[in-house]
Amino acid sequence: MHLPAGYREQSPSPLAARHVETAWSFCADAAGTGLVLPDGRCDIIVYTPPGAAAVDLVLCGPATRAFSLSFEAGARWIGLRLRPERGALIWGEELVRATDRVLRGADAMAYLPALAPLCRLGVTGAEIETALDALPPRRADPGLTRSLEATHLSGGRLDVDRLARHVGLTTRHLSRLWRAHVGLSPKTYAQIIRFHRALRLLRDELGGGLTPIAAAYEAGYADQAHMARAFRRFGGFAPSGIPEGLNLPGMPGMPG
Repeated sequence: MHLPAGYREQSPSPLAARHVETAWSFCADAAGTGLVLPDGRCDIIVYTPPGAAAVDLVLCGPATRAFSLSFEAGARWIGLRLRPERGALIWGEELVRATDRVLRGADAMAYLPALAPLCRLGVTGAEIETALDALPPRRADPGLTRSLEATHLSGGRLDVDRLARHVGLTTRHLSRLWRAHVGLSPKTYAQIIRFHRALRLLRDELGGGLTPIAAAYEAGYADQAHMARAFRRFGGFAPSGIPEGLNLPGMPGMPG
């Protein structure tokens, strides 16, 4: 996200870490806008408008496109970013249709009534973690977990056939697991990871790192034009126009 001071990320509690990748919060000191980049994850968010007497529950499906966020001074968000393989914890069988889907307020509470008690002023991140842990568990296949790790470690450079061979599953079965638990195909998720990899390489280039040509090659793109198309798709900007102060979500295991 491209957000001003007031945005914080922290590790979840040991209990919540089974499902949660990052606990985050943002309290806007002033009105502004932010750019939220796709990371292929699902989020649970409690949003408190400035001066509001009530809060909204927000459920986000796996993100594959960037969007602009406008906010007013005093607005407050508390959120949990789920591990990529835990999206079904929120969406269940609907996960395959939840890509870039967002439910807010009454729609979110109707979809997941167990989280309705979170919609009150003063709710804490710890309370959101506790409510999430009380949801019916959905165990991810070990092969899926290993293929996710390999995708991150390779920077998104492994195709689904190589991933399947790596974890000892058929390509078809592995793709079904990804759809059921991540909500995205291995190809789409790998493209997002590759985009973030290239983005980091290019941003570091400003401090004396790789050149754009080298960054495209290192990230696994055929050429700079290929990288530019990915940047327009997932970021809405060109490799030469990376927004200043862009805050990138963590991608565990991704090579530097």
